[in-house]
Amino acid sequence: MLRFKHNCLCTKEERTRGELTSSEFHKAELKLVLMIQHESFEGEEDKKLKGLAVFVEEDKILRVKTQIVNRRDKEDFRKPMLLPSNHEVVLKLIEHYHKKNLHCGLQILQNILREKFWIVNGRKTIRKVVSKCVICKRYSSKRLEVDSGPLPENRVRDAAVFQITGVDAAGPLFLRGNQKAWVLLFTCAVYRAVHLEIITSLSTEAFLMGFRRFVARRGRCSTIYCDNGTNFVGAANLLHGLDWNKIIKHGAINAIEWKFNPPTAAWWGGWWERLIRILKDLLKRILGQAQLLYEEMLTILCDCEALMNSRPLTYVSESDQLVPISPSSFLQDIKEWSTPDIDAIDHNSLNRRIKYRQNLQKDLRNRFRNEYLGLLVQRTKCRDTRKLAVGDVVLVGADNCKRINWPLGRVTDIIPGKDEIVRLVKIQTSHSKLLRPVQRVYPLEISSVSDFLPPMRVNHTVGIDSDDKETFTECERKVSRSGREIKVPEKLDL
Repeated sequence: MLRFKHNCLCTKEERTRGELTSSEFHKAELKLVLMIQHESFEGEEDKKLKGLAVFVEEDKILRVKTQIVNRRDKEDFRKPMLLPSNHEVVLKLIEHYHKKNLHCGLQILQNILREKFWIVNGRKTIRKVVSKCVICKRYSSKRLEVDSGPLPENRVRDAAVFQITGVDAAGPLFLRGNQKAWVLLFTCAVYRAVHLEIITSLSTEAFLMGFRRFVARRGRCSTIYCDNGTNFVGAANLLHGLDWNKIIKHGAINAIEWKFNPPTAAWWGGWWERLIRILKDLLKRILGQAQLLYEEMLTILCDCEALMNSRPLTYVSESDQLVPISPSSFLQDIKEWSTPDIDAIDHNSLNRRIKYRQNLQKDLRNRFRNEYLGLLVQRTKCRDTRKLAVGDVVLVGADNCKRINWPLGRVTDIIPGKDEIVRLVKIQTSHSKLLRPVQRVYPLEISSVSDFLPPMRVNHTVGIDSDDKETFTECERKVSRSGREIKVPEKLDL
């Protein structure tokens, strides 16, 4: 612009042509700094400059007096030009130097800018600009954290053992004869009891056979929680394909409710993952590198199941006289399968025995409620205040690829829990739609295309009605660079 002004005011022979020179860039920079200072400061005595030794140079630019004025160095370094922290051009200048210097960090960028400028509250301003860089956010943004929600009703309600069940597979285990095997772990959601089954493949058919053995021994469950394993999903699809209305009509069998955890959210199934860890630790200590036969491995798993079901669920003190509560307390209830001769038994003693057993069961339930359920409290609180909204651009994290290969996506739906805290979101990527927990989401703090555009200055003194063309043309007069008025073309109503 300065060259254009110079060429307009001089003769044709004195006009400057060719590439822009370094001196022209320097003059333009000084002119721009002077305009910024006139808009932001009221001179040397401005209240914003309290604590700074400021003086006006011969070029009318405010500079900061440093303690290295007598040093033999560049003038801009000894007497840097003063810049405000909240001016749009200053923010763009910091962004330009940030991108020019390979997206450098806060300290390096501050040192580079200090070669010429002194920015009021410079470190805070530079941090603000760098934190909004989208490219840097892709590699430095942190995942969202939310408070852990209360346990669902199925985890704490009164229910029969294994009525609410979680299932997962562990392995493989290497048997003798180059044969592989996997362990199906069924655990009760309420009483934390464990049932182990061994299968020789991860197919849907093998899982269904193991599931049938579990139901035959422990009883039919009403709800099953599991992850998104292909064998579990396949079994659920096969069971859903049955005509349950016809089955219910001819027998007292109800459909099993399958609940799948969202993908990549292994911690949602932490109540069975922890038991798998206990099982693996036991097998490592028992087996080592030994390869067993199928029957031997089945026997070892039964021993592990009995040991895991005898673990105490509550704290055991040395002075505690009571037997600690364990899952086996609810599994090994005394059951009479025989039918004694009623006439040979005294009715009074039978009634007393029934009341005694009822009191034992009642005391066991009360101890479980007070000693186990009563201690399940939330001890940590998340301090992450960031919230997702529909339209936010996010990075979808994954464990099986590097961060540079993580896909970008846009939040299309948020799914709050019963406590109104969002823990699941639906994301649209360039290839597919994903359902992810918020812990796998890395927000880039971009909500729309307008976030990429610079803020526009709006003149609030003139009211413009965009629907009225005549009012718009009267209020705003468009002018070209040379000062010529630009007229809006009139369209013919043909």
